Amino acid sequence: MKFLITGGSSGLGKSLVEKFSKNKNNIVFFTYNSSEESANNICLNNSNANKIKCDFTNPLELENFIKNIKSLSLDILINNYYSWPKNPLLPGTFLNKNFHKIDKNLFIDEFNKNIIPTILVTQETIKFFRTNNKGKIVTVLTSFLDSPTVGSSIYISNKNYLKGLCKIWSIENQKFNITSHSISPSFMLTGHTSKMDQRLVDQFINNSDSKKLMSVEHVANKISDFINSVDPNKSDEISI
Repeated sequence: MKFLITGGSSGLGKSLVEKFSKNKNNIVFFTYNSSEESANNICLNNSNANKIKCDFTNPLELENFIKNIKSLSLDILINNYYSWPKNPLLPGTFLNKNFHKIDKNLFIDEFNKNIIPTILVTQETIKFFRTNNKGKIVTVLTSFLDSPTVGSSIYISNKNYLKGLCKIWSIENQKFNITSHSISPSFMLTGHTSKMDQRLVDQFINNSDSKKLMSVEHVANKISDFINSVDPNKSDEISI
């Protein structure tokens, strides 16, 4: 199987790349931007992992990447990319001001930075899947869609937008043997979230269905199990 995992050099994306690379029959492509050292180490430790440098917020780099998607001959696309600022409390992260205090331009900027690239990558992948008459799309959402926390307007609205698209992708492409699925993990411990105030971490844990902190390895294993067992005749939404 040939995979493309967007945002695959850190966090959940990295764990997904490493998980699927364990099967030497798989070829795993993953995108990265600034984490070149991590991307190099992933490829060094996994001979069937292939890094692709692309800054999704750079129109030229994104355009060049999209032009080459067809050449990857993919079987599975995993939409994992989401751009986080280095400081988790800066504007644009999933914790921000209350809705009524957020400048409208920040909603627009974050949509252009995080949702438009996923749309464009998925469009081009679907075009290839249709010519190949098969394919699978898996999009990473969040369990906070059901229990949003204060200050998460931008992040939650973006993930809800993708949730709606996941259903459309499934409906429009069923006759081409293309499935679309969404995965909603609980709060995970990553390099990004580890910088947060513990009081905020406790709040997110209490708001999650599982009431516990998930490791990225655990979530990657669950996603792998889901992909291997999914019913191709329906669009699945699962929470982890």
